[in-house]
Amino acid sequence: MKISFKEKLLVVSVGLIYCWFGGLKFFPNLSPAEDLAKNTIHQLTLGLIPDQVSILILAIGEVTLGILLIVGFMRQQAVVLSLIHMACTFLPLFFFPGEVFGEEPLSLTLLGQYIFKNLIIVAALVSVYEKKTTTARRILEKEIPKQSLVTKVWVTISSYK
Repeated sequence: MKISFKEKLLVVSVGLIYCWFGGLKFFPNLSPAEDLAKNTIHQLTLGLIPDQVSILILAIGEVTLGILLIVGFMRQQAVVLSLIHMACTFLPLFFFPGEVFGEEPLSLTLLGQYIFKNLIIVAALVSVYEKKTTTARRILEKEIPKQSLVTKVWVTISSYK
């Protein structure tokens, strides 16, 4: 399916961010979120994965997602995996609020700002994902011009797979 220039720009931009931020994690102490990422993964896995291994796996995953988004290979799956990853980036808000929020009400530390900028990435990913499923649903609806209510519901549900 052909995507518009705006969609391509969004996907490639998010892909570049993934490659850049993931690439930093290959080099110790270069990523500003390295310790927070290690601590979060440590918390999630109950310490079963050593920190150095977890940050390497995260780096590989982020760079891989970035490449998939940039080249457009398995784009829909890459968007879904990126959204799952983005959801995980908000876990420090609950696990380590002292590292995310500042002293004053509603103030954020630099790490908190680093986390909250992901809202823009989530919005871009959702925008691209919804656009594709909406287009797919329109194509399906054109193939079945007169539909019963049950058929319309089925077409809608099946287009989200």
